[in-house]
Amino acid sequence: MSYLLKWWSSVDKINFILILSLGITGLILSFSIDEYFSINRHSIFFIVSFFLLCIVTDLNSKNIRRISLFSFIFLLFCMIIILFLDYEVKGAKRWIQILNFTLQPSEIIKPVFVILTAWCISKTIENKKFYLPLLFSNFFILLGLILIQPDLGMTVLISATFFCQLFVAGLSILLVLIAILFILSISLISYFIFDHVQSRINSFLGGIGGSDTYQIDLSLTAFKNGGLLGKGPGQGILKEKIPDAKTDFIFAVAGEELGYIFCLIIILIILSIIVRTLLIVLKEEDPYKIIAISGLICSFGLQCLINIFSSIGLIPTKGMTLPFVSYGGSSMISIALLFGFLLSLTNKKNESL
Repeated sequence: MSYLLKWWSSVDKINFILILSLGITGLILSFSIDEYFSINRHSIFFIVSFFLLCIVTDLNSKNIRRISLFSFIFLLFCMIIILFLDYEVKGAKRWIQILNFTLQPSEIIKPVFVILTAWCISKTIENKKFYLPLLFSNFFILLGLILIQPDLGMTVLISATFFCQLFVAGLSILLVLIAILFILSISLISYFIFDHVQSRINSFLGGIGGSDTYQIDLSLTAFKNGGLLGKGPGQGILKEKIPDAKTDFIFAVAGEELGYIFCLIIILIILSIIVRTLLIVLKEEDPYKIIAISGLICSFGLQCLINIFSSIGLIPTKGMTLPFVSYGGSSMISIALLFGFLLSLTNKKNESL
């Protein structure tokens, strides 16, 4: 009991409660899915992820860096192994199948790479020049492995977060523009190479080339049907018509069943976490913590933005989950690590470490 009280006294309580409320929102939405098995799994994923988050929150910066290093090596190895496996979903090879569960290493590696990026940049600031070439080498290796899968959405997210961290560390405006051109170039090349990318972009542009706009149309219809207060938990039809309703289009499920007001509450929670974290960054003096926290919150914010904007048709569908709300074991583990790292780096007892 004394340990828990000590832990609670040092953690960022408001952000912890906001993060927990996101997870509870995901649980509420999971119970509207008619498949009992998926409900059971989501509950298990949430409980495991919650305990993982709490454990990571209590780690100091040195242990976080060590865990991130070993995890990065292991997950990178897993991503290479995936290329030689036969398990494939919708033409993509991103998962390792373990019994009845699947693991997506590229999802879990995101927060881990953010920590290693912050570590390498902070060492470069200390005039240890070896770290920067090492960082960029690993960045391009990681990006290459993700593009082979293929996963353009993940590529854009990791690239944007990486360049955000470099910008926070003092990257010039010219290099920022080069970074933006780099991301746009990858997107353009992917459009001509990968059929599913071309199909999604064509759908977004109004069904160019006969592309199907069914998913986006149904998602927008779900929001209209929900109105201010929604049709009620379990009363929506979106989840019965779109295969990815509980992952990519969970925000639309919330719109249809719980209404605009509930969706605004979700957005408010997300914005509150981001704003509170940025205010903490402004008070921080340690370059490593500034770059790490900025990268983590950038990754979280961008992923939320991509998922929500995809659901309301403002950008092409990306196949990306809403953090701590969407169904998915790998996604839950990834965001639990991200929030755990975030709360650890802002933990009062770790300030001097």
